[in-house]
Parts: sequence; C-alpha cells; structure tokens
Amino acid sequence: MAKIPDEIELDARSDGSIARELLRSVVALGVLGGLVGYLSRGGDVARSAPEYPQFVDVASVRTDCGPIAVHGRPLVVNMLYSDDKRAWLEHAADRFARLCPNIQIKLTAMGDIESADAIIDAFLKKKDDRRKEDQPTLWSPADWIVVQYLAARWKQRSSEVPDAGELLDGSDARSLVKSPLVVLVWEDRYRVLDAILRSGRSEEGPWWQIPCALVPRDADLSSFALEDRVPGRWIDWYGPLVTPPPKRRAAAPAKPAEAKPAYEAPFPTLGEIERWGRVKFVHTSPTRAASGLETLYLMAYAYALPPQERAALATKGAPLQGSVEGGVEGSEHLRGAFERALEQRREPLKQALGRCEAGLDEAPKSARLLTESMFNVGPARYDGVMTYEHLTLPVLQRIDAHASTLGSARIIYPQPTIVNQHPAVFIRPDPDKKQAATRWIDFLLGEEMQKKAIEFGFRPANPKVSIRAYDADANPFLHLRRYGVEIAPDLKEPPRLDGEAIHEIIETWRDATGRN
Repeated sequence: MAKIPDEIELDARSDGSIARELLRSVVALGVLGGLVGYLSRGGDVARSAPEYPQFVDVASVRTDCGPIAVHGRPLVVNMLYSDDKRAWLEHAADRFARLCPNIQIKLTAMGDIESADAIIDAFLKKKDDRRKEDQPTLWSPADWIVVQYLAARWKQRSSEVPDAGELLDGSDARSLVKSPLVVLVWEDRYRVLDAILRSGRSEEGPWWQIPCALVPRDADLSSFALEDRVPGRWIDWYGPLVTPPPKRRAAAPAKPAEAKPAYEAPFPTLGEIERWGRVKFVHTSPTRAASGLETLYLMAYAYALPPQERAALATKGAPLQGSVEGGVEGSEHLRGAFERALEQRREPLKQALGRCEAGLDEAPKSARLLTESMFNVGPARYDGVMTYEHLTLPVLQRIDAHASTLGSARIIYPQPTIVNQHPAVFIRPDPDKKQAATRWIDFLLGEEMQKKAIEFGFRPANPKVSIRAYDADANPFLHLRRYGVEIAPDLKEPPRLDGEAIHEIIETWRDATGRN
C-alpha cells in the first residue's frame, strides 16, 4: 500500500482546524447577535409593547377607529398612569393595537406623586427645551386626590411663569375603573382587632385607631425618644378587654348546640398576643404614593373631625359622609367643618402624627410593593397594610391556593374610605390626539375591557358591567368572599378638600416625621 505523503496529512489536519474555527465564529456571532437584541430592548426579556407598523394598512383599520393621519403613520397617544394598573392596561393596549393600528398607545407607568411632579417639571421647561413627542396626552393617577395635588402644585410653581395657563383639562375626564382603599390584615390579628373595635372603648375612628394604636390625641413628645415614637403594643391594646372569669353558678338547662364551621381556629391566647409586640399597620409614603396620601388624609379626617363630632353635625342636617354610589362626596356643611377643624387642630395633629410615625422605618414606595411585602415577609414585620382592594386579591388567591400551609388573611373596609376612581385626564392635547385618546378611553370602558378589569381585581366604572353578573372562573370577587371580600359593599367617602389643603396635610406630616 502506498504511504500517504506527510504534506497531505498536514492538509487534512488544517482543513479540520479551519472547520472548527468556522464553527466557533458562527457560535460567537450568534451569541453577539442575541446580546445586541437584548440590549436593544433595554436589557428586558419580558414581552415588549405591541409593535406598530411604520405605515398603516388602510384595509385593516375599523371604521370606529377614526381617520388615518395624512402622513399615513399611526397617531401616537402617550399615556402616563399609576403603576398599579399596569397588567390591565398592557393587556388592553395589546388588544387595541390589533383593532386600531392607526392609533399607537405608548404607556408609561410611574408612581402617582412622582408622575404629578414630573408633569409639572416637563411643562415648566422653556418651550424650546420641550420634546412634544414625549409629553403625555393622557394622565391616569389612582384618584382625584392626586389631580387636586397637581393642580395646587402647578398653581404654586407656575405663578412666576408668564402665560403658564391651566395644565389639565378636567372637563372631559372619565373614571376608568374603581378600587377602594382597604386594610389587608392577617386572620389572627383581625380577630383581636375586631374585638377591640367592637368594644367601643375608644371614641376614635378606625383610620386613627388602627395605624396609631394607643397614641393619644394630646400626645406629648418630650418624654419619648425618636425610636419610641411608634404605635403601642398589642397586649396593652387588647389586655384591658379581658375580664376575670365569673364565679361558678348552678348549671343552666342545656340549649341546642349551634351549628359551627368544621374547623375554627381558636382565639389567640394572651401569650400569643404578647409575642406580637407592637402594632404594625403600615402604609406607603404620602409623598410618593396615592395610597399613602389617602391614608394620611383619612387619618387627618379622623383626628380633626372624630366620629362623635360628625354625629353632632348630623343632628343638624349634615350627612356623616358621602355615598359613593350616589356620587356625593360629603355635604358642603361637613366639608367646611373639616376645613375649620383641620386649621384649628393642625399643631396637635402634627404632635400626634409625630408620636405615631416618627420612629417607624421607611415603607415601600408603592402600594403594590407594600402588599407583596406583607405576603412575602409575613406577620413578623406587618400585621396589616393599607392598600388598594385590587392589589389584595392576588395575595388572597395565593393564600387560597395554599390554604393548608399559609396563614390566612382578611380584608377590612373601614368607614369612611376613599374609592379610587382612576380618572383619565387630558393634558393640553391637540385636537387630533384628543380624538384618538377618546377612542382609547371608549375602548377601556367597553364591556370587554371592563370585564377584564374585574379579572384584575378592579371594580367596573361602566354601570352596564356588574361584578355579580360576571359569572366566570376568572372573577376573583366570587371566589374570595370567605376572606372578607364584598361584592357590593356600602362604601362611604369623606368630604374632599381642595389641593391646597391636601398639600398642607402633607407638609404637616413632613414636619411631624422629619421625612420627605
């Protein structure tokens, strides 16, 4: 057999090396291409916003989507909204993009107070420095209380700007969905809290009793170190309700036994209650999140105008608070009484807030993070949280799915409360963008998206859509009633003050706690 020349062996080895090098190059280019794609999406591998074509296909546009712009490109509507609506709005925007490709919805989620300040900053810039394409057409915070806050801040900050004018157009504003402010509390704490509130031992309303347990109205800060300026202890709160057992009497005739649940957890013992330590009901910062601002507003209302004084006003013909269903937010008589009481008691309110909250740790910046933290961390850190109803339902669903291993929780609807309306407000839109944005709002208020909002835990703003009538497995209201969820609670609201009064309440809290 002829011997293969050495040079031919070398060529064969060289060909193998070249093939391996080519393979390495192809793999490297693939990895590099993937990395570039990842970075081009801002480093986010989550589902991106719906992609819009550069030019609109005329045949694909429905007649109710409005006209196509002269330049043939989608008309862009920028919407700034509260982060807690993210899941619902992203789902709706994806659906809307398929139905109306001639309108491009750009969504930006941001904290309520942060978004209000950002809007003011953007419109106080010189006209030459503004980027019109970045300015929002629509703004949807959690509630009107944030709109009032922005109006007051705009009036204050734009006073030295020539021809500043009005910033918001509230004449065509509409509520997108509703969600009341509630208290989510662990079940064992709820049972003790319910006994305390039912005892009637305190004349304070629930919005002062719960977050500021055992903090007196005439708080004296001189004898308390900063770290001790916190609510009292559970055992001191509940202990006075415990009465010694009565003396034994002759046995009474036996009564038929009442029907009881198959299992009912025993009432916590005094030893367990003592181990809970201090009372820990937490809310978000009132300078960062609407839920925190609303909690502070309700605390100020409970302090400045306690229930017994409201009852005295009621005897003079003023309702205690407004009916949400009736669209009334407290009579002018009650609103005026609140304003006067707040002005007269501002200093003692500051002292009481300082005694209650100056020593607390800083809370999470958003209601969503706070609600999730309660579930993840447990009762060692949070006895309960003040949050939106729609954020509590996913937590309760997880508890319900693992009922044998997780501690139970419950929703409380304190009266009065603030029912967040999630308004959609126009911000100086041009006519074309306002028309396009109006079609987007109409779509959100349609039956399809309102039913989808129920699945995300919101209450519908469209009166034609009913929670009770939406008989679907995805309707959480129908399946979570054992945790205190009510399909149609009789919710009452406090009187609403203007933005300047809201700003004063925030400043009072800042002075009391030393926080920004």
